[in-house]
Amino acid sequence: MKRVLILVNDEKAAARRAARALGPWLRRRASVRTQNLSAGRIRGGADLVVVLGGDGSILKAARLLAGREVPVLGINLGKLGYLAEFTAREFRREFDRFASTSAPVARRMMLAVRVEHGRRPREYLALNDVVVAGGDRHRMVAVAAAVDGEPITTYHGDGVLVATPTGSTAYCLAAGGPLLTPGLDAMALVPVCPHSLTHRPIVVRSDREITLESCGLQREAVCVVDGQEMARLARGDRVRVRRADAAFLLVQNPSRRPFQTLREKLSWGQMPKYA
Repeated sequence: MKRVLILVNDEKAAARRAARALGPWLRRRASVRTQNLSAGRIRGGADLVVVLGGDGSILKAARLLAGREVPVLGINLGKLGYLAEFTAREFRREFDRFASTSAPVARRMMLAVRVEHGRRPREYLALNDVVVAGGDRHRMVAVAAAVDGEPITTYHGDGVLVATPTGSTAYCLAAGGPLLTPGLDAMALVPVCPHSLTHRPIVVRSDREITLESCGLQREAVCVVDGQEMARLARGDRVRVRRADAAFLLVQNPSRRPFQTLREKLSWGQMPKYA
């Protein structure tokens, strides 16, 4: 591990302070360069990318890598820290061991998203999810869903989302979708607030293609990728979602386990506070 790129969420004062404190220490151990997340696509090579921010910063870094499989380690300076598993102290403690052996890396599935809007299709990468929802007026939206071209149903409600196992603990969880363990090779298709008693989430194999089409009376809808990028949809536009060719490599904290994180971060399984 000779080349380290530090990605800084320059909107967070804590991230800027952490970069100033961490840089000199790390430069004694590796070749280091620093880039702000707002600077755009990541250029140049690196053996490790260290993200200073939070889970949202990691989602942005995943797209900025544009499919390059470089291990990414998150130092949590945000709120939840579900993907950003390390504190600055834990990173310092583990770095020398990672550099001399190999960091424990998990391959996280990503989604390749193609938005077919007129003659100018747009393509995105998503680590968490892709959502088709109503436009600015937040009215009910109708979305026809199909798997490998076979129609499933038309959902009427706030929208429809497709989530990876990584994203199953994010919007997918809030919308009543299933929790998918990180190594599972599948996608969750989840209606958001459906105006129906029969619509339920579906788990789909990752080698299938899911198509979502805005088909109701509303004039427009939106496609939102990882909660950070948005494309407007006209009636009849399609969003095609499949497993991306490249994976996202997330460095795992050896002192944490997925279900431990669920219990600690999301208070999973705790008894209600009756008094």
